[in-house]
Amino acid sequence: MKKLMLASAAFFCHFLIMGQDLKSNVVPDEKEHDPSLVGCWKGSEVNQQIKGVSKYWVSCRMADGTSTLLFIAIDKKGKVTQETENGRWWTENGKYYELHNYDGVIDTYIYEMTPEGVKFKSVELMGKMDSSYKFVDYKIEED
Repeated sequence: MKKLMLASAAFFCHFLIMGQDLKSNVVPDEKEHDPSLVGCWKGSEVNQQIKGVSKYWVSCRMADGTSTLLFIAIDKKGKVTQETENGRWWTENGKYYELHNYDGVIDTYIYEMTPEGVKFKSVELMGKMDSSYKFVDYKIEED
């Protein structure tokens, strides 16, 4: 099952990379975009937001501030749910902001670049203050 999810994620990344220029210098808004966050990233977490649920994702952040996020969630009964979200991202004062197009809500995180990847800690999720969610994104290297 995990191999299937990783294969799906790899296909998703290839599709996005082929369809968009990740290194584009076109910035349609005045927001700051930390160049170290541009590209496609993968991550996972278990039991953090929902007990008994494992989440896997691929997140692609373009230099122009657009983003696409593919989530795969597996509950304790083995039910698999897949979602794709489009939105915008930017950085300001050491924080990462993620605007979801489907609901217009902005999630805010403190982030830190490490040799392994990017560590995120939530500040505000779904319109509410929440510092409980932590995860790491790992860079997907292009072939």
